[in-house]
Amino acid sequence: MPLGGFGQFRPRSPRPEVEDAAPVPPKDGPARPLLVVGLGNPTNDYGQTRHNVGMWCIGVLARRHRVELTRSGNVDAARVDLEGRAVGLAISRTFYNDAGAGIVTEMKRLHATPRELLVIYDDLDLPVGRPRMRLQGSSGGNNGLKSIIAALGGNTEFPRIRIGIDRPYDGTIPVRDPERIAKWVLARPSAPQRAILDAAVDRVADAVQQAAALGFEVAMNELNRWEPPTAAG
Repeated sequence: MPLGGFGQFRPRSPRPEVEDAAPVPPKDGPARPLLVVGLGNPTNDYGQTRHNVGMWCIGVLARRHRVELTRSGNVDAARVDLEGRAVGLAISRTFYNDAGAGIVTEMKRLHATPRELLVIYDDLDLPVGRPRMRLQGSSGGNNGLKSIIAALGGNTEFPRIRIGIDRPYDGTIPVRDPERIAKWVLARPSAPQRAILDAAVDRVADAVQQAAALGFEVAMNELNRWEPPTAAG
């Protein structure tokens, strides 16, 4: 999705960096997340916009586990116990299209491989609230994923969850104009759409916990069967 023109977010009073985390010994069993990242834009101006749905998921997980995200390089991060597994949560301190470098630095700090990274983000080509999980794949045109893939040296083998935000329409014709798409993703959803997205975010947070407990494939198979609620009225 071609969105550009966003500068890098620089905090005015940086705090000390978090110390390197101890390596996590490899375990037998299904692939599970070690770092979960929600894409979006920093600052309160963007917090409630469609483009920040991925960040909303991280917020839900942080509240569930009563942790506060604090600065770690170019991400805000915390560690939580998900079903007996220590998992990092992170959101970027840089804007959506430039998130890759900070995320990969946090991966290295946690000694996470690409297959232990789970990225959550919004998708224009899915109906509002529809989640879809994949274990690997291309960027699909999403600039945030492009940034992560570039920072990983071209590696696309990391799991991801898309949450549908749909797109604007002219009658029944989907809009493709980049400027109108930018306005759409950087706007707040309507109240009915927000209710659907909130339900989807809660369900995705459940799937993250399930992935930590039982592995990505179990979580993917169940999440991809879930249907979002319809708008009231």
